[in-house]
Amino acid sequence: MRKIITSLAVVAFAATGFSQSTTVTQSNDPNSVSANGSVACGNNAGGYTSDNYYSRAFKLSNYGVTGDFTVTEVRFGVQTASTTLPVTINLYNQTSGTYPAGTKSLLKSFTKTISPADVGTVVSATTNQVVPAGATLVTEFFHDGQDEVQVFYFGTNAAGQTAPSYLKSEGCGIMNPIATGTGALNGFASAQWVISVVGTTGMGTVEVLNSQDVKIYPNPVRETLNFGVSKGLSVDSFQIIDASGKVVKSSDARSKSSVDVSSMAKGVYILKAKLSDGKVHVQKIVKE
Repeated sequence: MRKIITSLAVVAFAATGFSQSTTVTQSNDPNSVSANGSVACGNNAGGYTSDNYYSRAFKLSNYGVTGDFTVTEVRFGVQTASTTLPVTINLYNQTSGTYPAGTKSLLKSFTKTISPADVGTVVSATTNQVVPAGATLVTEFFHDGQDEVQVFYFGTNAAGQTAPSYLKSEGCGIMNPIATGTGALNGFASAQWVISVVGTTGMGTVEVLNSQDVKIYPNPVRETLNFGVSKGLSVDSFQIIDASGKVVKSSDARSKSSVDVSSMAKGVYILKAKLSDGKVHVQKIVKE
């Protein structure tokens, strides 16, 4: 995970040229692929999988991404690839409603070629696409092996997920994406797509690491985290971000001076507090 800062130095980044690498995922284990557990529409007798659209939706603000997000890499698991075959990757911005309902706008479509050598691994596809601030990013992966008699099953594992995986296949009468483990896919709760999106954030944002203008105590903390700010400043909003990049606590309440963290799991977190000076002040938190 490249988002978490393990050694905080007293550094102020200028508003020009600062960017931070962030990995967004809903897979509890984004690096492994099981030998089974996936699902796809296909024809066993014909020896192919047909039109299948595998997708996830990421509300970027849930992962501490509040500005523009430049996608540089998409990673996904491969359970089965019978031969060398293309997988089309579509990136969308959800423009209204909540996925899979509502509407979405295509940002970019590109192709990753995979082969039997990729079976059981997580592959990487590089790209460069800006996703606007405040967006819900929908990642969709498409393959149709009917014409070329190909078999492709998307990678899964049993480690769990923090949000649903979706499948659409007109060949099987699934005209709109539905969550695996529900409806027509009720028997396939194990199909939890291994997907991660890597990108950069923070362009045009001033972040002050190990800020002396924000005091947090106690640290390490068990129940209540208190924080104060230098004279003349006030807290506009704050976020507490875990090791996966997910926002676990947040508030837009001005001048808030404490937060209950008793329900948070033990570990290292990042506090990002936006102050009245317009800067985001960053501190590391250890939860006991």
